[in-house]
Amino acid sequence: MTEKLFDNGMLMDFDAKVISCTEIKKGWEIVLDRTAFFPEGGGQAGDVGRLGDTEVLDTYEKNGEVIHKCKSALEVGAEVHGSVNYNVRIRRMQNHSGEHLIMGFIHAKLGYENVGFHLGTSEVTLDLNGVISDEDLAECEIKANEAIAKDLPITITYPDSESLSGMEYRSKLEMTENVRIVTIEDVDVCACCAPHVGSTGQIGIIKVLSSESYKGGTRVHILCGLDAFELLKQKQDTVSALSKLLSSKPEKVYQFVEKLLAENNELKRQIADIERQKAQDIIDSLSNDGRGSFCVFTKGIGRDAMREIANKAVLLTDGAAGVFGEEAQGFSYIIASNSVALRAKSKEINQALGGKGGGSDQMIQGSVTASKEDIEAFFKTI
Repeated sequence: MTEKLFDNGMLMDFDAKVISCTEIKKGWEIVLDRTAFFPEGGGQAGDVGRLGDTEVLDTYEKNGEVIHKCKSALEVGAEVHGSVNYNVRIRRMQNHSGEHLIMGFIHAKLGYENVGFHLGTSEVTLDLNGVISDEDLAECEIKANEAIAKDLPITITYPDSESLSGMEYRSKLEMTENVRIVTIEDVDVCACCAPHVGSTGQIGIIKVLSSESYKGGTRVHILCGLDAFELLKQKQDTVSALSKLLSSKPEKVYQFVEKLLAENNELKRQIADIERQKAQDIIDSLSNDGRGSFCVFTKGIGRDAMREIANKAVLLTDGAAGVFGEEAQGFSYIIASNSVALRAKSKEINQALGGKGGGSDQMIQGSVTASKEDIEAFFKTI
């Protein structure tokens, strides 16, 4: 049985002997007499790194043994130096320990349990079996970061059955022996198999990203440590870029954008009024004495206004009424008819006018590349 060294989460380098090496489809499964590599478990992925000259791609348990999935083989009986990828391990530990820390405050305040946990590459999710308000979540976030500033010790213990029976601790499963307890002093006691940082100060920071209702409870998204720092830096860089673009102080960007959006909405309203008036002027000028198919050409109005024109123009024809809006290359179109089955006709129209589009028997829409003269000539054939 492999001696597990990852109770000390900060132990990244060690020496060991190769017990077995088995070829598999995509690599080699290597077992050591001792290892600091953590196998997948408790919502945390297995460690990666190096064993001697080979790369460790993943670590997992199989038949009670810690398996190191490696790129190449190692000689059985050989002494090798193992090195856990520090950057990957420290980030996972910061996020996992941070989850324990904030859950300790949530549990103490509301009695909720974490019934689901996932440690991803871009965020950590914890699923609470109750609804937490934004105010309570913000309070727990503040307390968690205050606990980080206190640099409280995080310890690993294996209580015997008698001690365990009298202990209050969080756990998703009922366990009675070989239970690994992770304790954050004065904050949280939780059963967990994963490696953790040695104290809350090593977490660095905890940031709640968002939360939403989930299966009758709440799913909380958080990020901790170096991952949280990088996300906050990215957001700060974005705010700084916007501040420069808008010639506004960073703390005033929100108000400035809010003002721009209000002005933009007012401009959109004014444009819509102008388009409606243009459409009405065209509608008032419509005539089709011959009752055959005809088309109308417009410029500077949107689809809604074109549809209004089409709805009126179709009343003046026994064939089809087309409304064509001039664009940079060709025309957008809306064609309506009460007598021609336009859905079946659309393929012919698009082929004749170099277009694409479709719709119902009563109305189709799309765009064409044909000239005004070609469009007018074609409509005489409908």
